[in-house]
Amino acid sequence: MRKIFLYLVISFLIVLNVKSQNIDENFVVADNQEAELEFNKGIEKYNIGNFEDAIVAYTNAIKHKNNFYQAFYNRANANVELKKYKEAINDYNEAIKLKPKYDKAFFSRGLVKLYTNDFANAKLDIENAINYGLIDAKVYYYLGVVKFMLNDYQGALKEFSEAIRIDKEYAYAYNDRASVKMILKNYDGAILDYRKALSINPKLYIAYNSMGNAKKELKDLNGAIDEYTNALKIDANYFIAYNNRAIVYTEKEKYEEAINDLEKAIKLNPKYKFAYNSLGIVFMKQKKYEDALNNFNKAISIDNNYNQAYANRGNAKEMLRDFEGACQDWNKAIELGVENPELFKKGCN
Repeated sequence: MRKIFLYLVISFLIVLNVKSQNIDENFVVADNQEAELEFNKGIEKYNIGNFEDAIVAYTNAIKHKNNFYQAFYNRANANVELKKYKEAINDYNEAIKLKPKYDKAFFSRGLVKLYTNDFANAKLDIENAINYGLIDAKVYYYLGVVKFMLNDYQGALKEFSEAIRIDKEYAYAYNDRASVKMILKNYDGAILDYRKALSINPKLYIAYNSMGNAKKELKDLNGAIDEYTNALKIDANYFIAYNNRAIVYTEKEKYEEAINDLEKAIKLNPKYKFAYNSLGIVFMKQKKYEDALNNFNKAISIDNNYNQAYANRGNAKEMLRDFEGACQDWNKAIELGVENPELFKKGCN
């Protein structure tokens, strides 16, 4: 049997929650009284969560004063709250056209681009915000997020560190810097950052999960189980921690405990492909190849580009003497970019 692929899920606190990060313009005194009244009415409506009426008020303000860049900016923020991202981008564009070095508009537009997966342009916008004077921990934090999404891990590390320099109590920045360190295989450094994040916010269950991952990589399996358990004490519905703890139980040959955790993960999230893959691996270890095959099938039915599940299903088919099917799955796994493809080429055309 060839290599079995486990997938340990690293959790990030990179939450693309654009709306809570925008910086609104406050009440203003304008040179047009009607525009000023409508603008300030828009702020009142926005602050009580009435975003539709806020948009109406900001639109009226713009009708009274067509170069009212603050009104375009605030209307964009209200559109973000309603997930009208195209309209928001258009309004940020107008605000920047009227005020070319409008740092807050560049930052907020960058967040929308980040949320809509336009990472390269998000990076440019957030960098412009900094260049035009917006120096704030969360600005550097989100620049770190963008660089992470662009696979610039050293760059992400730098920006998260700058966010921490500005705000030494920024738990999310410590957590995500730790997760970048995980990718860079600096597991001891990651643990230090996770601990710091937890000292600031003891309820940050995602940090316990990720610290468990770091301890697993350092072969501290009991310590890893403890951290996953700590995460679940805070949030008993955190299915990722059940999957990760099950992987460690599997490594310790505690198969019943692993199965119990994976069944809980699947109950909490029936579309969680990693749990089916992990459960298939447990059955492979128990030589229950038909059960393994069924679970790899379920993982692939959720994501038909899941290369690890194809590789593992190929292993199950090999053990069931379906060599042609095994080679088909291994070739598919190679086509989808599975790790160590050379392990699956031998004996297959």
